[in-house]
Amino acid sequence: MIIGLDIGGTNIKGVIINNDGTILAKTSVITGAGIDATENNIGNCIKTLLELSHKNKNEVDAVGIGSAGAIDKQNGMVITSPNIPAWKHYPIVQRVEKLTGYTVFLENDANAAVVGELWLGNGKNYKNWIMLTLGTGIGGGAVINGMPYTGNNGSAMEFGHITIDYNGLQCKCGRKGCLECYGSATAVVHFVKSHCTFYPDSSLNTISPHAMTARHVYDEAKKGDPLALYVFNLIGTYLGIGIADLVNIFNPEAVILGGGLSSASQYFLPHIIHQVQKLSLEGMKENIRYMITKHGDYTAAIGAAKHALETI
Repeated sequence: MIIGLDIGGTNIKGVIINNDGTILAKTSVITGAGIDATENNIGNCIKTLLELSHKNKNEVDAVGIGSAGAIDKQNGMVITSPNIPAWKHYPIVQRVEKLTGYTVFLENDANAAVVGELWLGNGKNYKNWIMLTLGTGIGGGAVINGMPYTGNNGSAMEFGHITIDYNGLQCKCGRKGCLECYGSATAVVHFVKSHCTFYPDSSLNTISPHAMTARHVYDEAKKGDPLALYVFNLIGTYLGIGIADLVNIFNPEAVILGGGLSSASQYFLPHIIHQVQKLSLEGMKENIRYMITKHGDYTAAIGAAKHALETI
């Protein structure tokens, strides 16, 4: 039995799962600000999973962690994570092992999502596909001839940091014009705030700017709010520009969207497909299947558990 954790900039998603892939329980807690708060919430997430699954601590063999940012798998370290600023050369494996008493294994969160989708999701139906995880930032992953590609040290496929405007919005990574500035949940909120004066009758104007989340925008889009629908159109266009480049590079059979924002894909996926058809090369863009992850927000946690299961 394995626990898998997906630690993102906003939330920690957790699953406890049998070796055969049966999910016994899942839960979500906030990530928290600062190292101490995040570590405390990791502990709370694990405790909740044990309670929900009615399992004892000693029944769990290991913990797998999918972490946002650039990682050093061999040394169990998060090198940098733009959406968790306190983690700079942070020895996450050592810290969580000390916190929990479990053996801990580390993977990049987007790579973990690919592994999870390949194991228990839609990815098992294709040999060559790409994934974008749309959350606080944007992660990515690719499966080539049935195998995930993770690069030299496990940090490949940072799709969120491909440049779509070299003189564009400032990214937390220090560069300008990164895709995640235009196509993430954070971007949704940014564009609502920057366009609200053009839509004075939008119900989104009644929500405090400090309290607004992408969930609010999704809820209003379901009611037909014009600002919410415009913003999803906009991020779909930007995501389509980035994905068109990825299609030209990888020639995938499928494009799979994950992360919390993917639940709103009905409002932006048509714009992604339109841009891919417009911008990708002939012979690359035809017959691509587009879909969201089978297990939604928990795909990366499932993949982190699978990574631990295969490594232990």
